[in-house]
Amino acid sequence: MLLPSVILAGVLIAPTAARADAPVEVGPPRIPGQTVRRTMAGPFQSSRLFAMPIADVIGAYQLTLSGDASLLQQTGLLTSAGVLAIGFGDIAQLEYRHTAAISVDNIDAPVPALGVQLKLPVRDRPYLPAVAAAFRLGVPRAQQFGATTEEERVTDVYVVGRMRMTGWLTPLRLHGGVRVSTASLTLSGDRTDAVERTLVLPAGGWEVVMNRDARLVGELALVPQFLWRPELTDAPKVDTGLLGRLGLRWRMLPAITIDASLGYQLEVGSSMPAAGLDAVVQWDIRLGAEVFVPWGALLCGATGAFCSS
Repeated sequence: MLLPSVILAGVLIAPTAARADAPVEVGPPRIPGQTVRRTMAGPFQSSRLFAMPIADVIGAYQLTLSGDASLLQQTGLLTSAGVLAIGFGDIAQLEYRHTAAISVDNIDAPVPALGVQLKLPVRDRPYLPAVAAAFRLGVPRAQQFGATTEEERVTDVYVVGRMRMTGWLTPLRLHGGVRVSTASLTLSGDRTDAVERTLVLPAGGWEVVMNRDARLVGELALVPQFLWRPELTDAPKVDTGLLGRLGLRWRMLPAITIDASLGYQLEVGSSMPAAGLDAVVQWDIRLGAEVFVPWGALLCGATGAFCSS
């Protein structure tokens, strides 16, 4: 009950911190001789909610490393995911990330992917949506079940939008988008089979700014779900599942943020028989962090390279 209590308290204090969400320039200035302390003071900007990308990029001459993991210690439920992003200009970034999917063992087990995200170069204004598009080339993720190798792969095209509000809604940001995924499941070894399906998957999210260093974050998205049971003779299938997250993001330091969230998983498709409610619904608690490294500004301050002027 601790996390819901903290979230409720944050909602109650949010109106007093509404003006903390004013747009800022992304990244610290790149000035010769600048101290490390000033460089690491930011400002910095994330390009994601939890698993959902948003219509922002981290900025030029920067990289971020982020990840989260389950806090549940039950067998099969301890999972992790991460993102490594490198900014190119103020409108693009390259990524290695774990894209959201539900594995055959019915856990949120993200699939690795390499990708690029591009932001439409439009001035950020309230009620004028920012738009970004991302392409992710799936990297196979293999699991061994006895003498059978099961391999999952997801390749995505993602289009997302983000809208800022004004007035009494200033603390609120709305996010929405659609993900077109080509998901495939391949069996090899003592059993051979393969299935591939293209899915259109909507996603949405929101942020409420509590104060300068904390915000409430939520997301809800349909994701690919791989269906196969090693103990049965049924053919593998690809369907859809629903993943939701609600939690808090706290800026512990300007370059380090901490996430704590409650996750929800629901099997949307009915292609496989369910063994009771526990087979289709799972709750999870996750803890994560994101670290920003302004390598361009650090090198500028130390060597004079990559300076803005």
